[in-house]
Amino acid sequence: MSKEIIAPDGSPMRAAVIGCRDIEESLAFYRDRIGLSVLADELLGGPAFRGFWNLNGGASARAVLLGQGDEGVGQVLLLDFQLPEGSARPVEIRDRSVVRAYGCFNLNFYTADIHRDFEGLKKDGYVLWSDPVQHFFGDDVGDPIEGIFEGPDRVPINLVELATRDTATRVGQMRAYVEQRGYTGAGFTPIVTSSHGVDSSERAMAFYEQVLKMKPLIDEVLGTPDSNRLLNLPEDAKTRVVFMQGNHMFGKVVLSQPLNYECESLIEQARAPNIGYLAQVFAVSDLDEAAANCSALKAEVLSGPQHTPWPGAGSVSAMLVRNPGSGALQVLMEDAW
Repeated sequence: MSKEIIAPDGSPMRAAVIGCRDIEESLAFYRDRIGLSVLADELLGGPAFRGFWNLNGGASARAVLLGQGDEGVGQVLLLDFQLPEGSARPVEIRDRSVVRAYGCFNLNFYTADIHRDFEGLKKDGYVLWSDPVQHFFGDDVGDPIEGIFEGPDRVPINLVELATRDTATRVGQMRAYVEQRGYTGAGFTPIVTSSHGVDSSERAMAFYEQVLKMKPLIDEVLGTPDSNRLLNLPEDAKTRVVFMQGNHMFGKVVLSQPLNYECESLIEQARAPNIGYLAQVFAVSDLDEAAANCSALKAEVLSGPQHTPWPGAGSVSAMLVRNPGSGALQVLMEDAW
């Protein structure tokens, strides 16, 4: 599988940051249903925490970091914000009716048996976007099966079964890799990809390539009836999708740019302490270099390089910026732990 790692110096997505409406409900999903382990469970607060996330005085958060193993990729960070009396009430970042939007949008997990999973989800009352759909991408790629449903905190979840076993195909190679690596006890993986809706693929790609050293793995236009049905898009919708990969098979980011239809924006609401998908996190080898590259790209910096508390790591050097391709929040932290 090493031939599939096209960016050996690139930073995969370390974690997705999610503001929780009910953290116990969120834990029941990511820990119990997906099978991720709790790596850290801490109370974060103080001036450094509030300053980094631009929170009012007195705010804190229970922070639960979940993942599989110690690779530091594809993790989920749940934040349960505690606000002082009189604070504005957090709002939901995404309305359930929004099926495509600018900003951080969904989380993808590989599964060993998607039909079993969807039967269980349906039985437990989850809202399914559609039944699982099999894609036929041809002899070189293979035929994955995927389906989308509403996860906790209004974050859409995309499950993908790697149905092709032929290791001459990309899907078959990935299946072999996942089976060798191992699923969680519940039959899933960490986050393998996450969708980032953009209004400019070129500006977004420049950020991922120059700041994070990632490279494009796939760059295609989707618009088949099956893919549009899966995504609840208009029948004639065309969407450019670019898969950005770092130095791992997991933690990829899929840039999605609508080409012939309108979509909503989550950018204004996607900020702490609101409920939903707040930010993507990446570890970089040199934060000063990353900051300089952000400046060169004119990326808006909300919190410059500073020390901030992080669950399981004490204090880390990090910065909070907006991706110039959409305005979505990206946390860059120095990979020194």
